[in-house]
Amino acid sequence: MAKFALWWIRWNGSNYESRMTVGGRKATVDDFKERGFDRLIILDGEGRNSHCSGFMYSNGYNDGRELAEWVLPLGIDTPLYITIPFSRPDGRQRDQTQASFSSVPDSYYRGWIDGVLSVDIDNMKGFYWSYESPLQTGPHGENVSREFIQGLYNYVHGHGQELIWIPTIGNRAMKWITNSDYVTIPTLAEYFDHVFVQPHYYQTTKLDDGSDYTLQELVSRVKWMKKHGLSIEMEADNSIIGEQSNCAYCKSTQGWWKDNHFVERVGCDEKPTPETEQKCINRACDYVSSILKVYSEVFHKAPVPPERAINTIFPDRAYYFGTDLRVVDKVRSKCPDW
Repeated sequence: MAKFALWWIRWNGSNYESRMTVGGRKATVDDFKERGFDRLIILDGEGRNSHCSGFMYSNGYNDGRELAEWVLPLGIDTPLYITIPFSRPDGRQRDQTQASFSSVPDSYYRGWIDGVLSVDIDNMKGFYWSYESPLQTGPHGENVSREFIQGLYNYVHGHGQELIWIPTIGNRAMKWITNSDYVTIPTLAEYFDHVFVQPHYYQTTKLDDGSDYTLQELVSRVKWMKKHGLSIEMEADNSIIGEQSNCAYCKSTQGWWKDNHFVERVGCDEKPTPETEQKCINRACDYVSSILKVYSEVFHKAPVPPERAINTIFPDRAYYFGTDLRVVDKVRSKCPDW
């Protein structure tokens, strides 16, 4: 059983810097460990906030090595995963992902992996595929091929490393989530050692068909994850500590209708109040409630103790909590098993 924490970084134009804090100070490895996180994922998002010097193998090698050299002095003594940046700063892909991974002679992505591994990081455990789209490899996401993902997996495994993925299902209704043309996560799971699905419940109260994203809807998604052998990303963020981030309750509107779909508003446009902070905490705690409900339905008994029940449904979990570890503390003050 492992708890994977996201350690957010960014390129500032000349060097990497950590975005993680505990209040007014920079977070340390011990801050993560004290909160029970025993695996760390170094990431910047999907690649737009990491250095990109070019688009060839040599660029990928140098860029990957540069990040690994920055990570090395952090002294991380827990298993560590480093991102593979899908996008470049302008939002376009760093390299093509349609041909087989092994067939591209000058692949940026292969260079990145080799560059990271050229630095001797004792606890290097694997890589994180940063492209979050659930459409990839399907008919509506043809910019990435199944052959590419399979080749990426084989290449990473050939170096004795793991490959993990944290895709999002966004605010899609269940009819889309269960349609493999729109959500390819279950069919791609065989090429990843861990897949943690982002339920996206914390970020919105509306689904793309205009219906409410209720606790029962979250339960349906947890059941779907469990059925397909997937795991979950627990979600919260800095909205809980009074900063405008991504919680559903610090938006002036949840979204708008366009082309017969309800389009979600992304990000807060209102400063959280103490009341909305509490609603955001409750929304984060619903993740615990949904897992316990699924446990009761699967095993036909009360989820006691809760921690054991949660570990039974999802032995390994990823955690998104923004960039301040006080978020974890505030959520767990309401629901300790988060």
